Formats: sequence, structure tokens, C-alpha cells
Amino acid sequence: MLHDDPARSPTLPGRLYVDPDTLARERSSIFLRTWNYAGALSELAAPGDYVTARLLDQNIIVMRGRDGQLRGFHNVCQHRAHELLEGRGNTRTIVCPYHAWSYTDDGRLLSARGLEKQPDFEAAQFCLKRVQVEVLADAFVFLNLDPLAKPLRELAGDLDTDLRAMLPALTTYRARPFGEARRIAANWKVIVDNFLECYHCAPAHPAFCDLVDMASYRMTAQGLWSSQKGMVRHGTNAAYPVSANDEQRALFWWLFPSTVINVMPGAPEVVVGTILPDGVGHTLRRFQHFAPEGAQPDTAREAYERGVLGPEDVAICESVQRGLHSLGFDLGRIVHDAANPHHGEAAVHHFHRLVLQALT
Repeated sequence: MLHDDPARSPTLPGRLYVDPDTLARERSSIFLRTWNYAGALSELAAPGDYVTARLLDQNIIVMRGRDGQLRGFHNVCQHRAHELLEGRGNTRTIVCPYHAWSYTDDGRLLSARGLEKQPDFEAAQFCLKRVQVEVLADAFVFLNLDPLAKPLRELAGDLDTDLRAMLPALTTYRARPFGEARRIAANWKVIVDNFLECYHCAPAHPAFCDLVDMASYRMTAQGLWSSQKGMVRHGTNAAYPVSANDEQRALFWWLFPSTVINVMPGAPEVVVGTILPDGVGHTLRRFQHFAPEGAQPDTAREAYERGVLGPEDVAICESVQRGLHSLGFDLGRIVHDAANPHHGEAAVHHFHRLVLQALT
């Protein structure tokens, strides 16, 4: 269906963006078998610290044990399936709010309130079910619901190396809580497609192209990830002011299938986002911000992102989703110039191939 050469390749067929059966296959073949962002390592510094994370219809706990180990568990009581913990916090034991069954920080059943005296009861059969967890760049915690999945460091060790090289101070940054989820009326792949190319930037984001020097823009796609990097354009611009002491780069990473890591010019800050389906025609997008201790928000940048850049992208994606239902569209064509690959859609082609490989 797709050509190995992006210059000769069509896009994914439009039906894959509007078909409920495709989403069901993506759930089982992609999201439940890949590494997805759970939270910040800085939120899990002390024994008993925990965060909860949702991946589609699955709810997960990631917790720091008293032995210093990070562990992941399905966030569900083994008695009658009540969820155990909410949000973020610290606890010595995990106690179900329904019937007070309790578990240790390594997932063992600690108390079942009298059930221990009943015949044929073995506490070891009612431990919390484990989930794989791993840390990227000593800052970001990921989870994988597939017990047989290869380690993230094996699948994306080069991404870890790139993040450490480009963001050497990242481990000193503190994380804010996740922001509220934004629901966008577009399939999750539409959101990812839009993130992975700046071919649309000149017509759709003129202020961004005034902020970032497009001649310096570089895109790479390899393995399970891709990146886009550019330098700020010196002087005044139409987006927001950037001083000589500010971050001078625009840096964007994507890890298959759902994680984006963003750095915009301005006050030092790293933003991690998740792009997760909420039905075939809707996506939930959430962001977590990392910044140096005591740093103040860059209000001018936030005003541009929330008032201009974000709405521009949402409008684009929702228009594309409406268009994908048209009887007049089947599939498109990837734009790629081997002599100038950085301003085309090679990373979109890379993403489309990963989707098809997972589904087939």
C-alpha cells in the first residue's frame, strides 16, 4: 500500500481515520503493546510516591517502593475491580476505598478483611497485576501493558541519547501537574500527522515561521521516533519576544505512537504531551510542563501558544477530519524532496509505515 520511498508513496487511506474497526485494531495492536508516557520521574522521588495514568480504557499506577524500585500496576482491586488510587500522591500501602483490601508497595495482598480465614484462599493469587515501566532521559516515566514488550532503552536508546545531548539540564527541572485534557474532534492519527511536518507551517502558521528560521529547520525520522529542530530568527517577530538569554531553539520530538516532547524559544521549559484516541473521531491531548526550580511562566509565549498556534492546529485537524468523511477523498500523496527533506512529509510517511506494520 505504501511505497518504501516517501517521494513515491501515497498516504494512509482516509478510511483508516474514520473506521471504528480500525480503531479497535489500533487499541490491541498499537496502544496496548507500545511505550506510552505515564508521568515525571521527579514526581516519584520518595518511597511511596505514586502517579496514576490512563491509557485508553486502562488505568495504571506507577509507584516508588520502599526499596527504591519503580513499579507499575493495573489500578484495579483484585476483589471486585474498584479502582484503587487517584491522581498523584504518597502512601505506604495501597488501600481500596470500596472494601479496604490493601496491598504493599510491591503489589502483594496485605489484607483482605477476614477472607484469610475462609477455606482455599491463597493471598498470593490476588496480588496486583504488574505493568512494565521504564525511564527515558532520567526524566520521563513510560509504561507498557505488553509483558513481552522489548525494553524502551532497546527500542529508543538513540532518542534517550539525543534528549540528553540537547537538554543537559533536564534532570534538574521540576514538573507541574498535568493540565486538563483538550478534546479535539479529529482522529488521533490526524493530530500526529499534523505534528510531524512543517510543510504546512508557512501557509498555516505565519507567526511561527517569523519566529523560527526555516532555513535552519531540520527533520529526522528513525526507528520509533522522529525530531524537528530549528533556530530562532533574530530580531523582532510576529509571535512573541525572545531575549538573548532565552532558549534560542525550537525542538520537537515524537515517540510512536502517542508521545510528543516540545521545546519552544523563550524561557527554559520542556513540555511533554500525549495524543490518545477518545473514539474514532476524537482525540484527548494533555500536556505536562517541566521548568527550572522557581522559574516563572513565559506569559507571552503562553499567550501565543494558547491564543494563536494551538487554535490554528486544532482548526486544521478538525477540518481534515471532516474532509476524511467526504466521498471525494480516498488517499493523498506524501510530499518529499530528497534534496530538501526537512520541509516535507518524510516523518508522516515514517509514521504511516509504523501504523501499517503494527496493524498487519
